[in-house]
Amino acid sequence: MILTKLDYHLHTSYSDGEMSFPQLLEALEGNVNVCGVTDHFELNHPCSIEFTKDYLEAFGAFKDKALRLGISAHLGVETGLGKNGILLPHMMSEIEYVIASLHRVPLQGASSEEYWEAYKSIISDNARRGGFQILGHVEGYLPILPFLDRDPGFDKKREIERQIIEEYFTLDWYSRLAKDLEVNDIALEIHEPSKTPRLEVLDIMKRFGVAFSYGTDSHMPEQVSKRSYLKRVIQELDLKESDFLDIETIRSKT
Repeated sequence: MILTKLDYHLHTSYSDGEMSFPQLLEALEGNVNVCGVTDHFELNHPCSIEFTKDYLEAFGAFKDKALRLGISAHLGVETGLGKNGILLPHMMSEIEYVIASLHRVPLQGASSEEYWEAYKSIISDNARRGGFQILGHVEGYLPILPFLDRDPGFDKKREIERQIIEEYFTLDWYSRLAKDLEVNDIALEIHEPSKTPRLEVLDIMKRFGVAFSYGTDSHMPEQVSKRSYLKRVIQELDLKESDFLDIETIRSKT
């Protein structure tokens, strides 16, 4: 496995991405040798897919063509996290792995402190409960919309997120979270577009033996080749292949 050529978090136009399967394959060629398609599959998500015959056949054709290009392709999903567990509509035998990300905090009229404590509580409770393989973008793409009166744009939202995580997401909380992730074989996602989690968080996870996943969370072709944060993390934390989730082994564990 070449660490800079894996990507376990990709979306297609069947969900909220802009790429058809052929367009995704074209974008992956030369950039990736192991990948996972993870369209949204989440209760009450406006872009949740249906596992129709058309979808499965399109993925099957994509997988076969990818293999001929030397790319191992896997079928995952990205779902949400709720107070009582992951928000997967139902399980399908075709699903090889689940990324669980907290997209919405079910809390209204709360202060910032109450809101982010609720966010962390949902993350922690689900890490203890298990039932998924990857915790997605834990401190990136945060559900900050309740605190915005307009969309400030991509870069400003990342700046707001950095302020939030510095104020509310303590390293002590991550140390407790790491224990539950490790016990339940849940990998932590290194999320390229938000360049998170922070290096100090990833260092804690490494010391606790938590495996890492990596995702560009690509929705458009030009996002697929991004690797700057991954390369920085690998270099600064001296990560090896053994520090990463091996997607090929997931089915043997379930």
